[in-house]
Amino acid sequence: MVLLSCARIWQTVSSLTDVSRLFQSLWHVPIKISETYDCHQNSTIEILSIDPFVMYINNFLSEHEVNHLLEISHDNFEQSPVYDENLKTVVDTRFRTSKSSMVPKSDIVGECLSWKMKSILGNIQHIDTEPIQIVKYEPSERFRIHMDWFDKPRNRTYSRKHPKRPYNRLASIFAYLDDDCTGGETYFPEVQGVSRVADGDKFSRTESGKGLLVRPKKGNAVFWNNLLPNGTGDPRVAHAGLPVHAGRKIGINLFSHYYYDAPMVGGDEE
Repeated sequence: MVLLSCARIWQTVSSLTDVSRLFQSLWHVPIKISETYDCHQNSTIEILSIDPFVMYINNFLSEHEVNHLLEISHDNFEQSPVYDENLKTVVDTRFRTSKSSMVPKSDIVGECLSWKMKSILGNIQHIDTEPIQIVKYEPSERFRIHMDWFDKPRNRTYSRKHPKRPYNRLASIFAYLDDDCTGGETYFPEVQGVSRVADGDKFSRTESGKGLLVRPKKGNAVFWNNLLPNGTGDPRVAHAGLPVHAGRKIGINLFSHYYYDAPMVGGDEE
């Protein structure tokens, strides 16, 4: 799914530019919304697929949270990165053409959204989440088919408590901050499409009937599980950010980690 929204790229990457500067501001002091900001979960869910597990979250973000994230990212976008085969952050506009802005890890809303994701995971391992990546898509911009999970465990974490610990991305959330656009759907080609009588304003099947389309809807989100029970990546959750035809789409990527040295289900570590 914030990202870095990591991509497992299916083709060889070449002629790439390092983008590590995106992480330089992660630990800066955040701008607080207000002294009375209340972090709470006020969402409803709709299950879109059981296997692989994909669900739609209504009202994942409050209006207050949306406005805060748009404000702090307004003048701070850079070319979105991907990961290469060596898990290095690079730019390759053949695959991803959006712009990104990292939310400081201690940002008050970022901390709240991390808590929301952990509360959704419940009995599933939810020790850490990554810093949030805000992504902006202008007309014709896209993110081609990719995975959020890694081909091999990554060892460099975002945690000061355990900066070196093998992990993969267990769950992804993509939430929408701005839906003033046409196009820009999140597309899962290997997930069975929803019913023809489903809420077409939020999600639908493709014209061919194959695959799932999730449409930008401000404040709402889509959640999916990236890993199989044995800890390997699930290729069925390959997905893409389809091109925006007109207007602008802004969203956030949020990922939870699965540490291989702890149980995926029923562990005690928080």
